[in-house]
Order: sequence, then C-alpha cells, then structure tokens
Amino acid sequence: MNVGHKRSLSSIYEKIREDGGDLDSVKEKINDIIIKTIITGYPTLSRSFLSAHQDNFANDMCFQILGFDIMLDSKFTPSLIEVNYTPSFTADTPLDRFIKKKLIQDTLALVNCSEKWKQ
Repeated sequence: MNVGHKRSLSSIYEKIREDGGDLDSVKEKINDIIIKTIITGYPTLSRSFLSAHQDNFANDMCFQILGFDIMLDSKFTPSLIEVNYTPSFTADTPLDRFIKKKLIQDTLALVNCSEKWKQ
C-alpha cells in the first residue's frame, strides 16, 4: 500500500527502527507537539463551540477531526508543518482508503455513536 509519496505510520516507524532511531523518543516528541498545539488552540475552539451551542453544558454535541502534518529531519527530530482544520477524506490510493476508513470508524466509536444516540 506504500505507493507514491504517501506512507503508513507503521512503515515510517519501521524505517526509524531500521535507521537506528529511538522510536519511543520520536513518538513522545510528536505527542508533545500535538498536545501543545491543541492547548494553544483550545481558547479559539472553545469560543467557537460555545457560540454555536450555548445551552450544551455537557459539551457533547460536536467534535473536530484535526490533521497534523509533521516532518522528521535526518536525525528524526519532528517539526510541525501545519494543522488541517478540515482534513480531506478523499481516498485516491488503497492506503488512503484504509487509513481514512479506520479514522472514521475510530471517531464514531469515540463519540459513542450507537443506535440510541442516533435517534
């Protein structure tokens, strides 16, 4: 499935291991970037939510999928390139279809999308 310029996260992790990188450290640094970015953007996201859903005290009416583009340099140091506020769900390759289908399934599970909830 690793055709063209796109690669699965597992193939990138394998490449880091093959090249002698500290995968746990790379993952920790990426998680740190994502957490700090969300914290930085939280006031804006919160304001947007509250303006649209003023009476929702449980904060359970919506969610946002964000896409984080992170680049690794030759020493496996991650840098944030951009955050996609509305990531594309176009699936041009088998890898795209696999990843995006799994993302949608996981998202629906996280928001507890049951038959009762849908009604």
